[in-house]
Amino acid sequence: MISRFERIKAITAGAMLLGALFLTGEAAIAAPKVPPQVSQHVPQQVPMNAANTAYNEAYKFLTARNYGEAARVFYQLASQASGDVRAQSEFGLAESLRNLGYLHGASYFYLRIAMQGTSNRFFRNAMEQLGVINGASPMGRATVAPLFSNKVNIDPMSVPPGARGFYFYYKGLEAFEREQVDSARAEFQRVPENSPYFSRAQYHLGVMSAISTKPDLDAAVRAFRTALRSSHRDNFRMLSMMSLARIHYERKEIRQAFEYYSQIPRESDLWLQSIFEGSWAYFVINKSNNTLGNIHTLHSPFFHSRFFPESYVLEAITYLKLCYFNKVDLALKSFQQRYKATFQDLNNLLKKYQGQSPAFFNLHVQYRNSGSLREFPAASEIIDSASRSDSFKEASFVIKSIDREEKSVARAYSSRWENVGLMDVLRNAYEQRRISTIRRSGSDLFSQSVLAFRYLKDLSDQTKLIHYERATSQTDALRAKFNVESTQTDTNVWGEGMKPLDLAKSLEYWPFEGEWWEDELGGYVYNVSSKCGNGSAAAPAAAPAAAPAAAPAAAPAAAPDTNQKPKK
Repeated sequence: MISRFERIKAITAGAMLLGALFLTGEAAIAAPKVPPQVSQHVPQQVPMNAANTAYNEAYKFLTARNYGEAARVFYQLASQASGDVRAQSEFGLAESLRNLGYLHGASYFYLRIAMQGTSNRFFRNAMEQLGVINGASPMGRATVAPLFSNKVNIDPMSVPPGARGFYFYYKGLEAFEREQVDSARAEFQRVPENSPYFSRAQYHLGVMSAISTKPDLDAAVRAFRTALRSSHRDNFRMLSMMSLARIHYERKEIRQAFEYYSQIPRESDLWLQSIFEGSWAYFVINKSNNTLGNIHTLHSPFFHSRFFPESYVLEAITYLKLCYFNKVDLALKSFQQRYKATFQDLNNLLKKYQGQSPAFFNLHVQYRNSGSLREFPAASEIIDSASRSDSFKEASFVIKSIDREEKSVARAYSSRWENVGLMDVLRNAYEQRRISTIRRSGSDLFSQSVLAFRYLKDLSDQTKLIHYERATSQTDALRAKFNVESTQTDTNVWGEGMKPLDLAKSLEYWPFEGEWWEDELGGYVYNVSSKCGNGSAAAPAAAPAAAPAAAPAAAPAAAPDTNQKPKK
């Protein structure tokens, strides 16, 4: 079984089981804008001697905004001089590259300075600039990670105010990745309120409180609400709303859960996720027709490439509750038909790419470029889902921005920087960053696919249990298996997406006739009455005790003719 920590961690890792962060998208990839300036921290002119003549020359180029020549001379000094002149030159080189707009190159040298800690007098300046650069154009987790290596000793008290948000947020992410929840919480709590990383840290603090061995859901709600109020980024606002909905669901506060689910806009990447989780929430309040209506949306042709296998399990137990045993069989058969080949191809895919993170990452790149998977095609839904994850999107962004910067540097300065060795250093820096980014993302993607494999295995085991309960018409064991409680039926009229119907509106319903309309997705309602009063063995209401385990969407399935769609 997939552990609770793994499933919740998937939210923040951008995995496929409980939603993704989607920090960046293809449309976000643009040339970073950091206004050229001579930093107030640039080292001043120093007394003349043989070692400092070249430095003063470079400094004059820098103040005259001739950053190309400044970088060339600063590099020569940084590679040949020693002591304070070398430290000043390396920082001057980083400043020159930053003012040219070469943020990856600049951050490479800022990072080298920062990793020396306070032994380098430009440590504070370099840390602040790393935070600025990362805010303008994300460097990627793999780039930042060396700051938190055991070989690097940085006193938290030495981190300057302007870099505290950046430093402690990423340090918290590293601790969370290692499942060191208490350490991660401590780091996130250090992020200042005025930092652009504050809302992200608050979101993660909410996750910390929710997945603790002794969950504090009140603290989680406070953190998520703070993140919701303070975030200026839609993705964290959406994630905070989804998290609040999940907490209300877990508390059986279903109406409050719907209040948050209903705020997820259709254009959001999380909209389909909210539809799926909303179908479980409807199930809890015995709104079977709404549950089936949401599942009908998930099974529409519009989402044929999305991964929602659990929708078939929910469909089966909903029909079991209503004593439509033939439809239970149909839903379970649809699951087996839909995912048998997926399970096999995914298993073979994982065997082939185990221990080959770069190749696994490149497989996702090829899929995004071609839209198809030549080998193991039945696993394409898993690859599609993983390629929508934050890990992959961030890595793609970083690699594209590195490629763009490297080409720009070569066009503009190859002839001037080649003979002093700066071009070789930058090429190696770009390549190192590409490799580390690809390896880390490939490893994350592989872990996500392993989770998907185990998720399918769990669901397959559940379908076997449901088959047994269907055959015996006994539901007590099923109810115990899902660890559920009976839930009182909600007497409100539901049917318009995630919200109760406004009875003052004039609504017309007509039967579904096999023709899908995109603007009706999320608004389908079934018209199915329970057969359990006709001599069949009744199945009591059931639902998971914890928040719904979401997977991205599934393939189309045949819709019963009892489905209806509203028209205003």
